[in-house]
Amino acid sequence: MKPLNATALVLLTLLETACASALPGPSSANTAKPPTYKTYTLGAERPEALLVALHASGSTPESWDEQVQSLGIPVRVVLPRGSRPRREGFTWFPVEHEQQDGPRKTADVERVALQLADLIREARREHPEIRRVAVTGFSYGGDLAWMLVVRHPELVDVAVPMGTRLLGTPAKSLPPGHQVLVLQGEDDPIIPVQQTLARVADLKAVGVPIDVRTYAGVGHDVSLQLVEDWRAFLRQALRSSGSSPN
Repeated sequence: MKPLNATALVLLTLLETACASALPGPSSANTAKPPTYKTYTLGAERPEALLVALHASGSTPESWDEQVQSLGIPVRVVLPRGSRPRREGFTWFPVEHEQQDGPRKTADVERVALQLADLIREARREHPEIRRVAVTGFSYGGDLAWMLVVRHPELVDVAVPMGTRLLGTPAKSLPPGHQVLVLQGEDDPIIPVQQTLARVADLKAVGVPIDVRTYAGVGHDVSLQLVEDWRAFLRQALRSSGSSPN
């Protein structure tokens, strides 16, 4: 991985002019084309925290810039891009994804999560100062954030999936200090809130360190309060070197 080594002033200029580079990722374990991504650091040249943020279907990595900058903490940021064009942006899965059954949907998410795990692995190898890794995403991006923490807990410490289906189950127990916070609109027409609450309860019952917060009047979208909770949780999580955030 070759991060954009720029001063804070240059970084902000690049972001304002939407000229940050998209760089090729390392080779994935499977035969799919590796995802492209943009990367930069905020607040320090060698931050100890890494945040991987995954866009929704039809969106772009740049959709995350404002929010990750608002965290106000030293962090290395990796913003991957879905490989398939959709509307004004990109998506992660084939067009037939939504018509597939549960196991096939889960397999799609697992395949892309494996490629993203390669990016995180490479980042940790090239930047050994990294001590804490968080992943977050909305909708399909939330599905991937969840899959990364449950399938690759050796790489990821914290996940904040939003508007997610929570497909798949942990391959093994998550280590101490890991934490998952699900953020969900109560009026989501795509993922019913009762489905999410039941799923989280089942996962907690088998020892998964997961919590959920729901938001009245919010559909398959975010709100000011949801974003503020997202920001507060990640600030604490990425500043922590061992204990799990609350």
